[in-house]
Amino acid sequence: MKNRKLGVISIMLMVMVILSACSAAIPETPIDETEETVSTKPFEGHTLVVWIGSHAVEQEPIWNKWVADFEDMTGANIELSLLGFEGYYEQLVTAYSAGAPPDVALGDLGGWVPEFAAQGWIIPLEDQINSWEGKDQIFDNLWVTVTYDDKYYGLPWDCDSRFLIFNKQMFRDVGLDPENPPETWDELLQYAQAINDPENGVYGYGVSGAMSELATLGYMMFLGGNGERLLSDDYSQATFNSPEGLEALKFYTELFTEYEVSPPGTANQGEDEYRNGMAAGKIGMAVGGNWSWPLLYLANPDLEGEVGTSLHPYNSEPYSVLGGWATMISEASNEKELAWEWMKHMTSKDAWLYWLTQSEGPMPTRKDVANESPLFEDEKWQVQLETLAYADARPPIPEYTQISYEIQLMVQSVITGQSTAEEAIERAASNVNTILGN
Repeated sequence: MKNRKLGVISIMLMVMVILSACSAAIPETPIDETEETVSTKPFEGHTLVVWIGSHAVEQEPIWNKWVADFEDMTGANIELSLLGFEGYYEQLVTAYSAGAPPDVALGDLGGWVPEFAAQGWIIPLEDQINSWEGKDQIFDNLWVTVTYDDKYYGLPWDCDSRFLIFNKQMFRDVGLDPENPPETWDELLQYAQAINDPENGVYGYGVSGAMSELATLGYMMFLGGNGERLLSDDYSQATFNSPEGLEALKFYTELFTEYEVSPPGTANQGEDEYRNGMAAGKIGMAVGGNWSWPLLYLANPDLEGEVGTSLHPYNSEPYSVLGGWATMISEASNEKELAWEWMKHMTSKDAWLYWLTQSEGPMPTRKDVANESPLFEDEKWQVQLETLAYADARPPIPEYTQISYEIQLMVQSVITGQSTAEEAIERAASNVNTILGN
C-alpha cells in the first residue's frame, strides 16, 4: 500500500512538471483591446443615392446636417446631389430611361409622380405609408398629387401655393402703400406701371415666359383668377380655350407685349430671374411662394422685413396653384428599405422643426410642424396659409407634363410675336385634346 501511494504521488509530480513546462513553452496570446466591436447600426456599409431638385437646394448647410445625422444613426453612406429646378425633370427622365436612376428622388407635385408611376419607374408605397405613424400629419389635400391607380407612389415633403411677392421699398419709392397691395388685374397693371422705369432697368411685374413649368404656372394663376381651369373636372378634355381662358392669356402676355411692365428678356426668364431682380431693386412684383423670401434674404440681407406678400390679383375669383415636392423610390433601387428610412427622416417632425430654425422656408407638409413652429405667426406665412384655401393641384395624370409643354409653347409663341393669342390657344387646346385621346 505504501509503495502504491508513493507511485501515485510520483505520477502526479511528473504531470505537474510536464504541464508547467508546456505552459512555459506556449506564450500567452495578448488581448487586443483596440479590436473593433461588431457594428449595431442597421445599414453599415450601405450606400444610398439621393437627388434633390426644387429651390430648397440652396439651403445646403441644412442638407449636410440632415445627412450627417442620418449617417450617424444608420451607418449608411448618403450620396446627396443638390440639382436645383431648371433641367431637373430632364435629368430624372434620362436617368430612369437609362436604368440608372437615384435610389430616392424629389418629384414635383405637378404630375411627376403619376407620370413616373405609369412608366414603372417608381414603386408603390401603399404599405409603407399606411403603416407610418406620420401619415395623419400630412395635409389631406396633398395625397391626390402622389396617387396613381389608387395607390400612393410618393411621400409629400414640402408644399406651397403661389401668391404675389413684392418689394415694399420699391412701392414706397413711387408713392404706393405696401400695406395695400393690388387685388385686381386692373390694380396690378396700375401698380406695375407706377413702378416701371425702363430707362433705369426697373420693371413693375415679371411675366414668366421661358420654356419651363414656370410659364405654365404663371398662366394658370391668371386662368384660375378668371374662373377657368386647364382641363375638365374629369381631366378628359381641354377647357382653357374658353373666352375666360383667352382673356387670361391676353392679359398675362400683354403685360409684356403691350404694357411693357416686364423686362425685355421676358421670353427667356421666369420666377428665379425675377426674384433675383427683386433682390437688386429692379423688379417690383412677381409670382412667388414660401421659398421666395428666404432666398431673397440670402441674395440681399437688407431686404429683411421689406418683402411683401398677398393673394395674387384676380379678375373674378381668388386663386392659387398648389405646388411642392414628394420623395419617390426608384424601381431599380437595390436599397428600397434604406430609401424608405431616409424618406421618413426627411419628413420627420424633428427634422422639419430644425430646418425652420435655420431657414424660413419652404413649407413642410406636416400639420404638427405648422402648428408648433413660431414662424407661422409671421404675416407672410399667414398669407401662405390663406392662399392654400384657394389652391388647386395641377392635373394629377400621367399626361400632365406633355400638357404643360403645350401651355409653355402657347405662352412663348404669343410673347415672341409668332402667334396671336387666338391662334396659340386653339393650337394648344387641339394638341392637348390629342394627348388626352380625343
